[in-house]
Amino acid sequence: MNVKLLKNDGRCKWLENIFLNKLVPMMQESKAEGGNRKIVLIEDWVSNDGGKVGLDLKWLASLNIEVVKTYKDIKDTNYVVVNSGYDSIVDEEMKLREMGVEILDNPCPFVRKVRDAFMKVDSNYQYVLLCEPNHIIVKNFKSIFPEDMILVQMENYREKIEQQQNGKPLCLVPYVTFLPKQVEELNNFIMETYKDRENKFINTSCMWVASKISPIVEIAGLTDEFIEGIRDALIITTPGSVNKSLRSLSLALDDRGLNVVVISSLEMYLDYEKEHEGDTVLLVRSPIPNNAEAPIMQYVNENGKVVV
Repeated sequence: MNVKLLKNDGRCKWLENIFLNKLVPMMQESKAEGGNRKIVLIEDWVSNDGGKVGLDLKWLASLNIEVVKTYKDIKDTNYVVVNSGYDSIVDEEMKLREMGVEILDNPCPFVRKVRDAFMKVDSNYQYVLLCEPNHIIVKNFKSIFPEDMILVQMENYREKIEQQQNGKPLCLVPYVTFLPKQVEELNNFIMETYKDRENKFINTSCMWVASKISPIVEIAGLTDEFIEGIRDALIITTPGSVNKSLRSLSLALDDRGLNVVVISSLEMYLDYEKEHEGDTVLLVRSPIPNNAEAPIMQYVNENGKVVV
């Protein structure tokens, strides 16, 4: 089986450069050294639904860093909390700061932009958040959401806005990994349906969906020559994952006429390979790290099956 890869791949560059290459080594070193101060990550701030949303908990356990379940496990100021990725559960972070606990503040800058939008709510507007209901930020930012906020998804935004709008101008805040075409569709609906109001839109799209290093942009721009002969796109990801970024990646591949196949272990990959010996496939890493990735990529690289 021949394998083609994206230049940008599926991985979030911020996650790779900041979390994986800087914060994780720092936390590993701290744990190895021991001592009274513990640099910890709070599981409840970075994962939801048993690891189906956010960081893969089995992968997180493999990092050999200090992880606590909830903020209540932080007993005193000997703990240092790393706030990264999806930002914090805001009211819990404030309680820890009041205790005098040091917070190493390194969230995704685009997720922080969403948080800032709700920290600085203009009560003249009714806010519309485009996000999945079980997403981590819905839990993390709950305490700063205005009471009249409308939480919508692409499949229900029309009816939910029509039913819950209260006459104020609307302010659209999309989660950071929705495809630009999805955000544009929703924003156009608001602007056209409520054209008599001074509605506004806060652009939160991250580098992963809209930049020169975006796999989404690269997939959209793949030449017909590159795609020719490829039927399946294999995404290496956590079993049962429903991360929004994974959905956007799948949709982008589907838009190019590729059939998306989820691969969650080396065994699954080898079984697929046996059934598709003469095929050429596009292999894409998930935006969120997982334990299946390293052995699959090692196998592919060592067996010299990569083609360009």
